[in-house]
Amino acid sequence: MKADATADAEAVDAVRHVDASPDAFVRAPDAGCAISEGMTLALDGSGDEGKYPDGQHIALGAVMGGDDAAIAWDREQLYITVTSPAFTGAYEPLHVYLETGTGLGTPVPSQGKEYSGLVPQLAFTPTHLIAARRVSDSGTGAYDGVYTPASTWTTLAMPLAALVSSDQHTLSMTVPWSVLGGCPTHLRLAAHVVHAQSGNEWKDLAPSTSTPWQAPGGGYYEIDLTGATPIAGWSLR
Repeated sequence: MKADATADAEAVDAVRHVDASPDAFVRAPDAGCAISEGMTLALDGSGDEGKYPDGQHIALGAVMGGDDAAIAWDREQLYITVTSPAFTGAYEPLHVYLETGTGLGTPVPSQGKEYSGLVPQLAFTPTHLIAARRVSDSGTGAYDGVYTPASTWTTLAMPLAALVSSDQHTLSMTVPWSVLGGCPTHLRLAAHVVHAQSGNEWKDLAPSTSTPWQAPGGGYYEIDLTGATPIAGWSLR
């Protein structure tokens, strides 16, 4: 693990980017898409965590104090908001791993994106990584966006701009389904913040049973996107 956070940021910023604006990817699913109506949220970086109903907030593991996470969706996009003191560090990223599809087979353990010399263990094989940090560009290009596993997660398939709260503790992202498989009806999900401090390398684990430091990766959620959105209805694996 490197001691210089800026050097870490410059190293992980060496990714390939698509030559397109985010707007080029934002389109509604076809009329026959079975994703539920869910709820539409107006996230803008101000009080975003309070815009989710209580049932959309996740009980996190390895918290730092005042941490929170919430996830919801509608037919067009996925909404993610995470609050953590870790984000006062400019380059401590939120990583949300998803395996999306119209059905999910037997989970196959895998590894996620290397960051700051750390490679997470995952209990499934993700198709997408949603990544964000308080300072997206350390001088070598934007980091925030959706990644695919090609070339060990160095392909930025879609740039996204994370919304950052004024106290620098909360990040929000709105991600269109069109870049997450078009019309996925099921997904697996695990998330964490890469804290990269000795003995505290991974913080804000979702679900709380996730173990990115130890194979095969611990717990994860399985979510039926055609049903109701509350976390109580998700399957914890």
